[in-house]
Amino acid sequence: MRTLLILVATVLLAACAASRPTAEFNYVLNAERPAQSAPTLAGATVYVGALAIDEPFGQRGFIYRETAHRFVTDPYRGYVAPPARQIENRLKEWLIAAGATLTQDPNAASHAIDGRISALYTELQPEQPREAVVRLQLALRNGKTPARQLAVAGHAPISPMNGDGIAAAANTALAEALSQLETALAGESRATLR
Repeated sequence: MRTLLILVATVLLAACAASRPTAEFNYVLNAERPAQSAPTLAGATVYVGALAIDEPFGQRGFIYRETAHRFVTDPYRGYVAPPARQIENRLKEWLIAAGATLTQDPNAASHAIDGRISALYTELQPEQPREAVVRLQLALRNGKTPARQLAVAGHAPISPMNGDGIAAAANTALAEALSQLETALAGESRATLR
């Protein structure tokens, strides 16, 4: 009888362990500037400082907003690398594609960008659209002028509602935010030339 109980307990434990989903931390943020777009930042020299990220959005697991005050981290699906590093790299590649030259010296730059990622989550609140949300709070300096604050944000619907859909929507939302930043920098560059 005792052997039978041990056997049943072992089978039950094995079944519980086997039913766990496999972790899929294999999604990337790879938003790219549309190739057919004209370079709007030709001749601009840009310094991009390290981007900070507000918690809990720095987690590798996808973040879900379930209520106005409740955010949860997905223990099974997420990014291959920390999102802040990926977004910073995407930002730099976007600016290069827009015609800018990057510099490591903020004093040599016609534009300097510092800031933080203030939101990167999947909206799951009741009666809200299922969408990815990306928000950047940036400080832009043009030469020696005082920094001005710029908030850019992207929203993109999620379809299908799975890991691939969430990652695709996050990339679309990031592209929207980076496009807004490019437009702001291009406006400042034109104003400087006047």
